[in-house]
This record gives sequence, C-alpha cells and structure tokens, in this order.
Amino acid sequence: MTDLEEDCGRGFFRIDDEIRLSWIKVEPNSVRTTSDKENELQSLNTDLHNLISTAFGDSAVLGEALGLLNRKIELLTGEESGATLDLKAVPVNVSGSGVAFASEEPLTHGETIELTMLLLPVNATARVRATVVTCSAYPEDDWTYWVRSKFEPKQEVITEQIVQHVNLRQMQNLASRNKGS
Repeated sequence: MTDLEEDCGRGFFRIDDEIRLSWIKVEPNSVRTTSDKENELQSLNTDLHNLISTAFGDSAVLGEALGLLNRKIELLTGEESGATLDLKAVPVNVSGSGVAFASEEPLTHGETIELTMLLLPVNATARVRATVVTCSAYPEDDWTYWVRSKFEPKQEVITEQIVQHVNLRQMQNLASRNKGS
C-alpha cells in the first residue's frame, strides 16, 4: 500500500467506473436533517439495492429491469431531488471507504463535500458525505482535476450500498472477461 492509499483510507476493494455524480461543499460539522420518511426511503432503497444486486447475479436482464422500475417509481413519485436528475457521468475510482473523481473545479484538502451518485445499473441514488484528501491535475484532457475523498464515519447504510455497487460491477467485469476467453 502506498502512502497515498494509506492517506485516503481506501482499505476496501476498489474499482474504476463511470458514475453519474454531483457534489456540493458543506460545512464540516453541519447536520443534515432527515425526516422519518427520508430515513425509511433510504433504508428501503438499501434493501432494494441488495435484492436487485442478487437478482443481477441470477439474471442481468431481470436485475436491470428491476433497477429501471425502481428509478421510474422515484421519478414518478417526486422522491427524486432535482440535483440527481442533472447528474453528469464522471470517471471515478470507488470503494466502500472513499471515492476519487474527475472534477472541473478544484477542491482543497480537508474540505467537506456531499456527493450524490446514481449507482447503475441498479439505479440506486446514494448521498454520502466525504472529506477531500487530495486534489491534483487530471491525467487526461477531458477534465481538469482528480479529487480523492474519504467517506465520513457513521454512514454505514450508504457505504454498504456503495460496497454492493462495487461488488456488482466487479462481478460484471469478471463475467465479461470470462465471455471473452
């Protein structure tokens, strides 16, 4: 493990991916108030995400169909915030403990951000707080900055959803490689 990996606290398995993502700066100690309804929806989304991931293991078509149905319900019931409708596809390196992502705007070490991610193909929305660890030049011309962040503690439900996403994408990558062999 390199010093950078240790600094990022990214001890979990990680994958390169492209995720629909947006972020905003937030005050470090600010508390996001969530209603009982939001808490229940978040819990239901996590349970549904786990079940859809399991269905994906049995049938990719069934898993994707359930994910799309879940997304459609969110859109029709208005449970989807306006911010998640405008999420831009962004290159990321994601794990259960943090995410590195491409950005057009620089961030500084120690800043607190709230990330909103649409985890495909299950179509689950995850909103998680993170602390910026580093920000450097992006290695390609498509973006300007590469921001590395570490998820804040006490977000186990959300980070478990992200771990499920990482596991699902890894299974898909392995299945693709096996088909090509």
